[in-house]
Amino acid sequence: MGPAGSAFLLSLLLVCGRPAYSGRVVGGQDAVPGHWPWQVSLHLGKNHVCGGSLISDRWILTAAHCLRESWIPLFYTVQLGSIHTDQPRQSVTHRVFKIIIHPQSENTSADIALLKLVSRVTFTPFILPICLPSVTKQLKIPASCWVTGWGKVKERSDYPSILQEAEIPIFDRQACEQLYNPIGSKLPELEPVIQEDEICAGDTAQMKDTCQGDSGGPLSCHINGVWTQIGLVSWGTGCAQSLPGVYTSVIYYQKWIKTTISRAEVLGANNLDLSDILYLTVLLSLALLGPFCAFGPNILPGQ
Repeated sequence: MGPAGSAFLLSLLLVCGRPAYSGRVVGGQDAVPGHWPWQVSLHLGKNHVCGGSLISDRWILTAAHCLRESWIPLFYTVQLGSIHTDQPRQSVTHRVFKIIIHPQSENTSADIALLKLVSRVTFTPFILPICLPSVTKQLKIPASCWVTGWGKVKERSDYPSILQEAEIPIFDRQACEQLYNPIGSKLPELEPVIQEDEICAGDTAQMKDTCQGDSGGPLSCHINGVWTQIGLVSWGTGCAQSLPGVYTSVIYYQKWIKTTISRAEVLGANNLDLSDILYLTVLLSLALLGPFCAFGPNILPGQ
């Protein structure tokens, strides 16, 4: 691993997964400001489309299916630092510079993507990265973890304006497979519904689950005193029904994440690739056309 990769890992180890605030609303679903400082809102134009997580000062982790409507980085921004989606002045907005989707992503398989931001994020008590699982050490996953997002509280309800949180149990993969594919044990020739790169989680008794708008958001576990992301919201059947939600396993893709970022940082330091050149060309064109030609006023990097 080169200097860029080492610096990336060091930055994570020093600040990741340690929120400055730890209080919660007892018995409630609204999140407390600063408790999930890695949570981001991914916007396509002016609309919240998915969640995501800050994993370093320039990289966001989200679901690949969140980017299927457009693969053009210029169209996306991320909002950080606020639990409110309807109060943009309380958040910090960054433009997306590059989208990297896992090369094997198809339908729900390898549902994971990385976003490189135009400018680096300044860490504050309300904006901090979450830790990623270690590539070399086996992680002991607790019985329950936390999911956060601005997804619908009920399947036919409106999106909440305040970040929601829920503690949900982690399912054994075989038990989850049995729920999603009850005839699979009788017909072993059938391909499993739950793949090896997926994690199941959800409280089917208390009806706690993810829903539309939560996709890409983190499944965060408190392990050895720090918060670590073990999964990201991928798919499910309905919202808070009798089946748990299905998450892309960050543990499974931890090596791909770190290798991809390290390679991108090294290449970015030396030269521009084709996507970089196209991005800069579009930015220059928009600048020549004027500040109100795309989505309203320009959002400057980091503003």
